[in-house]
Amino acid sequence: MEGIPIIREPGSAAKVNRGSWRLVRPVHHSEKCTKCKICYIYCPDAAINWTPDGPEINLTSCKGCMICAEECPTGAMTEEKEGA
Repeated sequence: MEGIPIIREPGSAAKVNRGSWRLVRPVHHSEKCTKCKICYIYCPDAAINWTPDGPEINLTSCKGCMICAEECPTGAMTEEKEGA
């Protein structure tokens, strides 16, 4: 069918560097972390990987929404200005 655009492969946000449009980034403070996994559960972009040592932030996937810091009950996630 000539002239009709064909989608050859499904799109995926996983291929996009969402971190390039971030203004702030989360910073994890392990000394305050209780490993409750709330940051991991609430992250809408799956930018937090869970390790035996606690959360690991994938800054390529993180868009800086800071939901992880807002939900953290101990203040183990804080906000830092991008490029600081």
